[in-house]
Amino acid sequence: MRRTICNGLLIAFLFVFVSSVAIAQTVLDSNAVLKKITVTSNKKQNVFTKPVPVQLLNQQTLQQLNSYSVGDAAQYFSGVLIKDYGGIGGLKTISVRSLGASNTGVLYDGIPVADAQSGQIDLSKFSSTFVQSLELDLANPQQILLPARAYASAAVLSITSNTFMPVNFTQKKWQIGVNQGSFGLWQPSAGIYLPVTKSFIVSANGEATWDKGDYPYNFNNGIISQNGNRINSDITSFQGELNAIKQFADSSTLRTKVWGYSSDRGLPGALIFFNSISVQRLTDNDFFAQSCYQAKLNSTMSLLLSAKYSNLFTRYQDPNFHNNAGGLDDRYTQQEGYLSAALSKKIGKYITASIASDAALTNLVANIKNFPAPTRINLWNNVAIQFARSLWQINASLLNTNINDKTEVGPSLQNRNELTPTIAVSYKLAPSSPFLLRTFYKKIFRMPTFNDVYYNYISSIDPKLKPEYSDQYDLGAIYSKNYNATIKQVNISIDGYYNTVKDKIIAVPSTNLFMWSVTNIGKVDVAGIDLTAEINGVLSPTINWSVRIAYTLQRAEDVTDPTSGQYKDQIPYTPNNSGSGIVTLNYKKWELGYNILFSDYRYALEGDDDPSNKLPGWTTHDVFVSRSIQIRKIEANIKVGVNNIFDARYDVVAFYPMPGRSYKIGIVFNNL
Repeated sequence: MRRTICNGLLIAFLFVFVSSVAIAQTVLDSNAVLKKITVTSNKKQNVFTKPVPVQLLNQQTLQQLNSYSVGDAAQYFSGVLIKDYGGIGGLKTISVRSLGASNTGVLYDGIPVADAQSGQIDLSKFSSTFVQSLELDLANPQQILLPARAYASAAVLSITSNTFMPVNFTQKKWQIGVNQGSFGLWQPSAGIYLPVTKSFIVSANGEATWDKGDYPYNFNNGIISQNGNRINSDITSFQGELNAIKQFADSSTLRTKVWGYSSDRGLPGALIFFNSISVQRLTDNDFFAQSCYQAKLNSTMSLLLSAKYSNLFTRYQDPNFHNNAGGLDDRYTQQEGYLSAALSKKIGKYITASIASDAALTNLVANIKNFPAPTRINLWNNVAIQFARSLWQINASLLNTNINDKTEVGPSLQNRNELTPTIAVSYKLAPSSPFLLRTFYKKIFRMPTFNDVYYNYISSIDPKLKPEYSDQYDLGAIYSKNYNATIKQVNISIDGYYNTVKDKIIAVPSTNLFMWSVTNIGKVDVAGIDLTAEINGVLSPTINWSVRIAYTLQRAEDVTDPTSGQYKDQIPYTPNNSGSGIVTLNYKKWELGYNILFSDYRYALEGDDDPSNKLPGWTTHDVFVSRSIQIRKIEANIKVGVNNIFDARYDVVAFYPMPGRSYKIGIVFNNL
């Protein structure tokens, strides 16, 4: 409780004590003849006007975080839990409002990212270096023209790259940089944008990472303790992509992306006193190619066509696994073909409607004897409608999901055909009022993943796992106002929510990170409050500042059986209190930043709310300073950051210690 109060006071402190400095302007010779230039940039959205909770980290904010990947940056959203297994190479998955990682969809430049094997997207695979914005939408994304699959999740994390920014059509651009940090980190990156013609551009970018991950830890159970350095936590990875965009004479666009990721990493095992041997390795080779065509057919109709092919290869090695083959060397290949068509229509002055149909064929094969080799056919059909008039906004959708599994060996899951509705309503108190009220309801359904039902090595995995059904209820209020004073803008949203989950699928690591125990919990209730605030302003012509706060208060309980000893036990890894803060100060070419993350206590196992199963809360503090230097037509940005400056020792996942204090130094050159 004391820790929670202190964190709350610290957040309040951030609102009051902030100062910084605005970017200085260059004085030009009044007699000079200047060349004509066109400056284009993306104006930051005000997401505090939507009928559902929407949170956004733009490129500027992402650069202010000492994050290594999208997974690190997503921790700064309210209502979000990132399961982090430690180090840069540790898996990072996202759960929103305790609904689980498999209930969070991910869009990359508007097209879904999928993994039918695990159902969870490892966000550590996506670098934040070339990301233009990171957006989290509860219920549904707010664009009316979307693939039907985008409506199939409880929440959607949208990653938008800077590849398709309009400014890239005006000039050749390039960027090159490198980060160096603690525990053997080296992270070079480079990107280039080449306008071939006025209407056609190609680009490429890539980033490599080398990290030993041998950070020190302290492990104790209150009686004995053990100090050491993390072993088998190294990673070598490369992420790269090629992009092309064509604008046609009728203003339609064709966007194509080819993306690849390759990594070899150790899987550090759970710490066991005096026996922390870890030799497992994980190799990933992921690839996808996607294309999207968008056209305005007439003044009231628009068309969106999308296609994608992905190939995900995973190799898991465990030389210590006891079998006749002298260990495990399992290799999995997952392939998916995906097609989507969506059409939107403006009906009258206030209504826009859309229909969308998607299909995906997914197959998983492995080099394992008697492997089921499942194939899943997914069909999604969605109808959506938006009404906006005066003070009201109403969004509604109805999604039909049809899933058909087949296996080459053994039984398969029963086919499913489900209808899941969503409705969201917002009301502004007056045309000029800063206050807006909103509410939404969404029902969602998800099938067990391939790993949940077809993985061979865990006896606790039940092939009769039931699908999971969730109902989400939200009621919130927004205050959004611009000022012409020291404070320029204030945006505050507070949302109370209640989720009920039937047959919730819970997965927790067992002997190591690759092997999991999976089970249904009859019923789970989640109640909470999310608070998000963004405030910015200026103190003088050369001083500006900004503060961003995110806080979540929630309780997630097993309410299956009132007669059970586990009744109203907190489900695993769901803290009652969690939050973050971001403060930035700007002075001329200098920028200072301070970030805080904190989490209350959690329990590591289901149905065991006792002190021995309790993970203590934790708080980390990060700082950075950066300086921009102009060298003729080249800009250099140098940034020095220290993460976890007070060297807090903590676990996000039980027995998987996180790094203590670390530093990162980066330099980026570009011709912007």
